[in-house]
Amino acid sequence: MTLFKHIIPESPIGEITIIWKDEPEFIIEEIFISTPSEKSSTKAFEKYEQNGILEDKKSTKLDKFLDELDNYLNEREYTFSLKYLNLDKLTPFQRKVLIEEFKTKKGTVNSYKHLAKKIGNPKAYRAVGSALSKNPYPIVIPCHRTVKSDRTLGGYAGLKEGIETKKTLLEIEGLIIQGKKVISDSPIIALNKNEQQRLI
Repeated sequence: MTLFKHIIPESPIGEITIIWKDEPEFIIEEIFISTPSEKSSTKAFEKYEQNGILEDKKSTKLDKFLDELDNYLNEREYTFSLKYLNLDKLTPFQRKVLIEEFKTKKGTVNSYKHLAKKIGNPKAYRAVGSALSKNPYPIVIPCHRTVKSDRTLGGYAGLKEGIETKKTLLEIEGLIIQGKKVISDSPIIALNKNEQQRLI
């Protein structure tokens, strides 16, 4: 399996690095986002490039994905798909959590407890949080849309300093954050499309 990389040098959340392959088909292996202390490309290097620098090559399917990502980050219409993600690398539990999280719509938020209930294991909210913290596909699988039941943001990407990125992504989607909390005056803060419950 030959892996490639693509670096987006600037975005509203800083540098983003994408690890991908195109055989037997186009698949994204992992998406790295930057933190104040470490660039995404450094994280990708430490995990994937110890035995050689990965090439950045052209791909029409990668370009299509990059267009959708750019649309999302610039508040335009976008479409993400699970078919481009290597879900086979996930544990069965993490896969279940992340697929359910993928259904959380733009402009809405889940709670960890609600997500645990949605996967049929209501007491597993801590395990749900752990699964989300290890999400290899941030933004595409929108783990930033899961917050604590009291509307505080909680963690992001398993990093304390990831909270600013989570805040930025939610603000891109139209939610209003004060301090570290989603406020009830946000346009939509429904737990899910059917229940339309507000986190209050």
